[in-house]
Amino acid sequence: MAKIYSPIMNKALVISFLLLVLIFTLGACKKTTESELMNGLWQVNTVNLDTAGSNYLNTFPNFAGCANCAYKLSFQEQDVVIGYYISNDSIKHISTGTWLVPDYTHVTIKVDNFIDGTFSITRPLLSHWILTTSFNHVAAFDGGVNPQFDTCYTKIDMTKL
Repeated sequence: MAKIYSPIMNKALVISFLLLVLIFTLGACKKTTESELMNGLWQVNTVNLDTAGSNYLNTFPNFAGCANCAYKLSFQEQDVVIGYYISNDSIKHISTGTWLVPDYTHVTIKVDNFIDGTFSITRPLLSHWILTTSFNHVAAFDGGVNPQFDTCYTKIDMTKL
């Protein structure tokens, strides 16, 4: 005696299969973002705060008037991020922080005194990302005393080296 599946049973099987595929793919997308961040050193090209058109990086004492300066981020395992201030081929300062990828399109970064937020990721190219948030805590504004007053829109343009 052959079993005959009803159309309702077929739909239920298809929906169950699609749900399983979706559950397994969501974790893979998050892992893709983590791998993309960790596989390379990132140079931060610009950091724009609020509506200021100027690059915030140019306000750093070691960067003023420097033609060969760079700020680089290295995303490590165990959710550690290392920031490097480089001026004329020498490292001027190293800072450490944390990072986390909650999902494929977001990354939470806390490093230095001007990056502390959950950023939306836009990928114009695989090696060129733009991170944006309306809630970046900039401790440099008041020494981190009043986070409610030093939170602002931030746009970070970075390139994988």
